[in-house]
Amino acid sequence: MGDNRKAMYEGWRKNGAHSRERQAVVEDFLKQAFKVARGPVTLCPCLDCKNGSYKTRHVMEEHLCRFGFMPDYLVWHKHGEQARRRISEPAQQNHDGMMMDMLNDLAMGFEFDPEEDNQPLPEVQEFYRLLEAGDEKLHDNTEKTMLDMVSRLMVIKSKHNISNSCFNDITELVSEVIPSDHKLPKTYISRRR
Repeated sequence: MGDNRKAMYEGWRKNGAHSRERQAVVEDFLKQAFKVARGPVTLCPCLDCKNGSYKTRHVMEEHLCRFGFMPDYLVWHKHGEQARRRISEPAQQNHDGMMMDMLNDLAMGFEFDPEEDNQPLPEVQEFYRLLEAGDEKLHDNTEKTMLDMVSRLMVIKSKHNISNSCFNDITELVSEVIPSDHKLPKTYISRRR
């Protein structure tokens, strides 16, 4: 278990030229993680997330390539693997913020029985759709996500008591100055959805 997993760390390169052994371990990890996942997202063990936020397979693969694995995650206990001996968990976890915590808490409230049905309830499917949409980049020239931008805009609207009409005008102005391939919602009503 541990010998080939050392490549998770030794084979990672900051410039992205990772070793083949490491790439094989990452692929094994992704198969294991999403085999036991209860939907299209699971905890991300990258150095940035540290098993503190849920990501899709595609986003998690990007994170593992960009940031590498969190330290000492040789036994994938958060992804269905049993440890031979007790491994202590990291004391601190990095969270994406209160919004992601609330969404994650909401997802945990849904019961799931894989024996009963392979299709999640419509409410769960909608939650996963929103979660995946939140991970989409606002446009190709930024690392900011839709969720980041929309939540920050909503905080500004609330903090300054901005009317819906004024808010739509501001959004229209922002849309004119960012690249045309942006995914920013056009109006306040579409933003709330």
